[in-house]
Amino acid sequence: MAWQAPKLNIIGNNDPKISPFLLAWVMQRTDAGETSVCGVIGEGTSRELQANWTTPFEQESLGGKFELIGGIVQAGTGLTSKGKYCSRQVWEGNKPHTFNLVLKFYALYDAKKEVMEPLRALEEMAAPQVNAVAPGGRIPQLVACNIGRVALWPECLITSISTPLDKEKTKDGDLVRAEVTLTIETLTMLNRSDIRRTFGA
Repeated sequence: MAWQAPKLNIIGNNDPKISPFLLAWVMQRTDAGETSVCGVIGEGTSRELQANWTTPFEQESLGGKFELIGGIVQAGTGLTSKGKYCSRQVWEGNKPHTFNLVLKFYALYDAKKEVMEPLRALEEMAAPQVNAVAPGGRIPQLVACNIGRVALWPECLITSISTPLDKEKTKDGDLVRAEVTLTIETLTMLNRSDIRRTFGA
């Protein structure tokens, strides 16, 4: 299914000269409504898939269970009790996909709307809303992530966000430009059948 621009409150990049394939959107739906932060994809943006493979039989041999005896035998004979099968790797699951997303914001007309509001919105997306004293409240809500209109992930978590405070500012104290680094992870690991969908297929 072809990607369609979300019908949301879109804040952030407002530069008509930038190709949509060079933009990324981070979207969240809450009780207060739907918000989509749009920024220019920055250098260093990447996606990572990590599979967990281990060798659980590594110590399952005579040399592993009786390390001292096995060492003496090996030293004396030049032979080992370990076999190739002991190094056979076993899959223990994949980690959720991780995205290092760098978003650039800069002001063309209004620094507050084009830079400050998207920065605030991203931090709000990553924050919980818990009670001040009594236990309870809401954990951070899921976000959807669209990078370059090609890759779409509907259920993700923002696990970290780094925002600069030392860039140029207007007379009102609003940043004129900012480069934000986000770490975003999918809620679960992705199956092989899920991968094609994340590439817009």
